[in-house]
Amino acid sequence: MTSTEMNALDEMRQLARKTAALARAAENLLDDVILVDDNSRTKLDDLCHLVGATAEAADATYEAGVELEMDARNTRRRQDA
Repeated sequence: MTSTEMNALDEMRQLARKTAALARAAENLLDDVILVDDNSRTKLDDLCHLVGATAEAADATYEAGVELEMDARNTRRRQDA
């Protein structure tokens, strides 16, 4: 794996972690006490679920980047052997 590819993977993982952190911060903010009526409660709950799903997707992206890097390193080792 070239250094450019490694840098791209590192950047992808950093952005995924940042996305997850921002989504979790938004989720925590939404979980705080907010005065809403019953009609708005459903919309707020839906938004909380959406933000949580965003954080989970960012975590999955990060993990995929880790696996991709490990696969690339193993392929490189086999080629060098």
